[in-house]
Amino acid sequence: MSDESRHQINLLDFFAFVIRWRKFLVITVLIVAIVVAAISFVLTPKFRSQGIVRATERTDSSIGSLLASKLGSLGGISGFAPGLGEVSGHLYIILLKSREMSERVIDRFNLRDVYRTGDAPIEDVIDALEARVYFEIEPQANTITIEVDDESPERARDMALFFIEQLDDMNQAINVIRAEKEREFSGNRLAEARDTLAMYEDSMHAFQLKTGVLDIEEQVKATVQAAAKLEAERLIAQAELELNIQIFDPGSPEIELLRMKLAGMDSSLATLVKQRDPDADPDFLVRLMDSPEQGKQYLRLFREIEIHQMLVLYLTQQYEQQKIESVRNTPTLTMIQNPVAGTKRVWPRRGLMVILAAFGTFVFASLIGLTIDFFRNAAANPEHPQHARVKKIQNSWS
Repeated sequence: MSDESRHQINLLDFFAFVIRWRKFLVITVLIVAIVVAAISFVLTPKFRSQGIVRATERTDSSIGSLLASKLGSLGGISGFAPGLGEVSGHLYIILLKSREMSERVIDRFNLRDVYRTGDAPIEDVIDALEARVYFEIEPQANTITIEVDDESPERARDMALFFIEQLDDMNQAINVIRAEKEREFSGNRLAEARDTLAMYEDSMHAFQLKTGVLDIEEQVKATVQAAAKLEAERLIAQAELELNIQIFDPGSPEIELLRMKLAGMDSSLATLVKQRDPDADPDFLVRLMDSPEQGKQYLRLFREIEIHQMLVLYLTQQYEQQKIESVRNTPTLTMIQNPVAGTKRVWPRRGLMVILAAFGTFVFASLIGLTIDFFRNAAANPEHPQHARVKKIQNSWS
């Protein structure tokens, strides 16, 4: 016999069973459905109130944001900037589910009496509350949905509003504590940055007094231009000397004057090019042989001063910003949807309860009927494989 034929026979057997036991099945299902429907009407309905909130963004549009962007080119310093206004929605969920929040709600609405928990441990009251509240985060929009179920629509609305108010209060307290800690850190870091900046400014001052370098770029440019002009004049004087040697006597005053002029130019060129004597008094002349080393030292000091000037400005702005944050009491949440008193009950779901009860009763009654049929067939048919066992069971009952 094929599997399809066996499947058809099994279905026919099941339909035959349903027809034989139809009175029992129908009566049982009807009785249970009526009882469940009556119970669902007796149960106290619950109503739901829903509120949706979002974190209030606090963006910093002052010079701190500009400095932070500039500091980005300096490597890891830019990572110091805290993300103002960026509060993870998961933090709100943790606050809403915290024990402190639950105890505040229980005390505010006297939920021991509402839930009829009497002198039960506070953990039991918290469990009863958690079974009636729902919190959901929407990561894309960074919104928090707060739902409260209660027998009283007005109390459900008031509890949802209270959750939002307390969440805002707790978040403000966290922001104040964080701002105070960050202000303390910024104040200490600002003092260090100012001391470091003063140190580099003193180093630059000592370097300028020692070398005479005020602006390495302009001074080197001026030195190169002076050397080029002097070299050109020397070439002209050299050509003039060679010409006069051919015209005048080698010991003539004209030739001696030109030789003295060339010697002075050579001395000036050597002064511009050669390294300065460390023991000599500083002047504002930058020697070309000294310029690479002096330029390197100057640029390093100049770079450090620029970095620490920006850092001092940035930390000063952060310090002042955190002073404001530590005393700010503006709301941290934006209401997207206000909780309202619900008019549609969310529990009990009478239709669903009746359908599930009827289906479960039908399955259970069918199992009872199949079991009774099995015992009857096994007891009445001596050829049945379980005939002996069933007769033994019957004898033990009798």
